[in-house]
Amino acid sequence: MAIPRCFIRLIIKRKDGGTWLQEDKWFMGKGWKREGKRGWVHTSVTICTSAFLCVSAAFCGGALLSGCAGTGGNSVKALEPKTVSYKADDYDSWNELMQENQISDSFQEALEQFAFQSASRVLGESHGNVNYSPLSLYYALAMAGCGAEGGTAAQIMDSLGVQDQVQLSEQCRKLYQWFYYDRQYRKSRIQEYYEENDGSIELANSLWISNQLKLKKDYREMAAARFFASSYQVDFTSREAGQQIGNWISQETNGVMQPELKLPSDTMMAILNTLYFYGGWKDAFSEVETADNNFTKTDGSQVSCPFMNRVDNSGRFMKGDGCTVSALATGNDCSMVFLLPDQGRSVEEFLNTPERLETSMDTDYRKWKSGKVTWKVPKFSFGSTLQLAGLLQDMGMEKMFAPGAEFGKISGSPLFVTDVIQETHMGIDEDGVEGAAYTMILLEETGIFIPEGNREADMILNRPFIYGIQDNKTGTWLFLGVCRNPVDGR
Repeated sequence: MAIPRCFIRLIIKRKDGGTWLQEDKWFMGKGWKREGKRGWVHTSVTICTSAFLCVSAAFCGGALLSGCAGTGGNSVKALEPKTVSYKADDYDSWNELMQENQISDSFQEALEQFAFQSASRVLGESHGNVNYSPLSLYYALAMAGCGAEGGTAAQIMDSLGVQDQVQLSEQCRKLYQWFYYDRQYRKSRIQEYYEENDGSIELANSLWISNQLKLKKDYREMAAARFFASSYQVDFTSREAGQQIGNWISQETNGVMQPELKLPSDTMMAILNTLYFYGGWKDAFSEVETADNNFTKTDGSQVSCPFMNRVDNSGRFMKGDGCTVSALATGNDCSMVFLLPDQGRSVEEFLNTPERLETSMDTDYRKWKSGKVTWKVPKFSFGSTLQLAGLLQDMGMEKMFAPGAEFGKISGSPLFVTDVIQETHMGIDEDGVEGAAYTMILLEETGIFIPEGNREADMILNRPFIYGIQDNKTGTWLFLGVCRNPVDGR
């Protein structure tokens, strides 16, 4: 099972010769193709009729290196975090390094509150399967927010739960480096002790800049230093621009995602992020135990699908108000958490308010019971496409959607957000779990600035249930979703 990616696009339209480029339709052909026992390959063709800027999900910091091959002479490449040469058994050095990159308790709380505030509505408004990445959306907004000013910046910072842009970018840098060094530690153990690669989380960022756009130097340097975003000068009137960006995405995702991008000639800038995630189960399901069974949908009808089966005699679970919650551990120190409503209860009850969802998905394992957990988990694979502009306005980010939005730190051209779109994919099988997402934040250029109980639990997931994937060390929720029909989307 391959590790998915999350890449985010922030799209900018501009005024051309006194005429507004109003066409903002997007046409996407997409699909997931299974290649072998391990590996989902995402093939997507994106054709846009408006100039765009692709925005990232997760960020980093670093030094600069000029002159990237194949992208023009004005390219700037951000280096990865400092190289370390600790041995796998040098636990003290690794621990010190990870401690240096610990995100603050307040930032972790901000991430969690944002996750459930947004997920409550995103998951509740859908009538079918839906998968959502709060981390992807958070980082897209963070990147845009670090280029905002005035009231626009204030609203974004408040909604993201941070004091200012410096705090936001610094904490995003630390979270990126946490994942980076954790991956390096695992790699060192694989090399030294021949351990199996049980998964990882990888982030990458880049800026793609039109010859017609003057990007502010401070923003470019901030993106490189805080988000590890490389910069590439390209000619968007040439087909080679789309090919170059597609090749970069493929390279950063190890070929899992290979988008064929056809970019409009009036594209001004593209900011991209990739998110790569895979977690193999610590205790894999046996394929021999997998068997077809019935899944009861919300309307009472049934569908047949394969269920993975096993019994954990030393499992952990929590009996909540009208539900049972348990989790399956992955080898990369993540957990897939499942919330199963009691018979006669619906997932909608737990999605009504962010507070109810957060309380029900409480992963303070000290509160959980130990005992026998019987698992019956449907295999599934599906994707979601989400329109998020309305959600963000309801969360208090109105100014960035108005013509008077203040994004003066990015460019001298006045910009405002027109739409926010996220597409995701989630799949699980006997080996593990994979998830991918990309988020698009669309911006236009304006002509005139306008101010403005017992010891046993049965996780028989044969009816709609809620799930989430959480990084155990940082507490970060990577994905949250609802499965209402495991057959839909396969």
